[in-house]
Amino acid sequence: MTGNETVTEKLAEWLSSVRYDELPAIIRSKALDVVFDSVGCMVACSVLPEVRAIVALLQQLGGSPECTIVGYKERTSVVSAAMANGGMAHGDEIDPVHLPSFGGHVAAGPVPTALTVGQWVNATGKDVLRAVALGYEIGGRLMTIFYRERDYLTRRFYHTSVAASLSSAVTAALLLDLSAQSMEVALGLATYQAAGPDNMTKDPGHMGKTFQVAAANRNGVTAALLAQKGCFVPLDILDGPLGLFDAFLEKPEIAGEMAKDLGHHYAIADVMHKRYPVGSPNQTYLQGLFRLLNQHRIQPEEIRQIEIQIPKRGVHRIPSTRHASISGDVVCAMAAVHRKLDFFSLHDPQAVMSPSVQEMRERIRFIGREDWKEMEQGRHAIVTLATTGGQRFQEEVWFEPMGRGELEGKFKDLVGRSFSEEKSRRLEKLLNELEGAESVTPLMEELEG
Repeated sequence: MTGNETVTEKLAEWLSSVRYDELPAIIRSKALDVVFDSVGCMVACSVLPEVRAIVALLQQLGGSPECTIVGYKERTSVVSAAMANGGMAHGDEIDPVHLPSFGGHVAAGPVPTALTVGQWVNATGKDVLRAVALGYEIGGRLMTIFYRERDYLTRRFYHTSVAASLSSAVTAALLLDLSAQSMEVALGLATYQAAGPDNMTKDPGHMGKTFQVAAANRNGVTAALLAQKGCFVPLDILDGPLGLFDAFLEKPEIAGEMAKDLGHHYAIADVMHKRYPVGSPNQTYLQGLFRLLNQHRIQPEEIRQIEIQIPKRGVHRIPSTRHASISGDVVCAMAAVHRKLDFFSLHDPQAVMSPSVQEMRERIRFIGREDWKEMEQGRHAIVTLATTGGQRFQEEVWFEPMGRGELEGKFKDLVGRSFSEEKSRRLEKLLNELEGAESVTPLMEELEG
């Protein structure tokens, strides 16, 4: 930065200046994968009770039938559709997260906003993918800082909803073709609305997380639209005292990281696609658990104890008081009993409360490793399985990224419950051809219920 240029100004100017064709090929590919994976998640989550409640309220409130609500026949206003689709984007624990922090649902900010606002302005596929890649940039940078700097036990806030408010605003601003200064305004207005109380460790459902991300998309789009109308706020929301980092972390000096090495490394390159429909701290150990179960052909009744070692902060994130898709002992028990994890079973109270699963929960022990403090240790686990026959098996594992073939299989599984096989094929084709699409509208029309 030079002279009196602020971090907020430098970031907004860079985001506004980057054209789609200037993005590296790998980043354009990553953006397409993120949209592809997120859409599968949104379709699956459109039927969950938390999402249905949000959609029902928005339908009751009414609005101009401008934009698609994924999985529903009715359309609504751009702001309301962004809220509904935003809730679906993190309606459960199956959406992409950010690998450096091994958590943080970054994609749930830019993707639903890009699709919704993109439909509203009749954007091209390239416009949408550019907005996703650059919206993810601010969300990914924020998420990495939040995960590293916040005290998870004593200074809790829900980083995903804070980051999503700002990434949604940037995404919308890009699609609305706002000036750099108007983007600064949008960032300020989005930050004013950023929520984030994190008492969800006591929430047996998923409403707290779903609603906060739904609201973040609503707030980000609203901020960009107000900036488009000429509204004005101070242009330094990321900087210094009373800015975002002062408010949430009491560390205003960290702001400079948001504008460091812009264009040299894109945050979306570090996206993590989830192999299993569960919270991030569960992802790595499940690879090891399934490997042991399959390699040694261990049946549920032969399991005496399963011991899971993950970072201590990870254990705090998956207590038994949380939803079945997050709670570590429930996730592990379902995996051990059924030798697989199914999105819909984790949302079926009868499946979760079955005697076999409840009994298996008593045999599971989590150990929080206090010496695993570095962020990359979030991708590390040790699984030890003891059998009733006296055998003991152990697997040390690091997270293995998903390949494109796995993503396609995951998409089919998630979409196939809501859409017919023919409709699912059309949707997949439209997504794969998004980069060359003259308009995102056909894709959004296909996403209607």
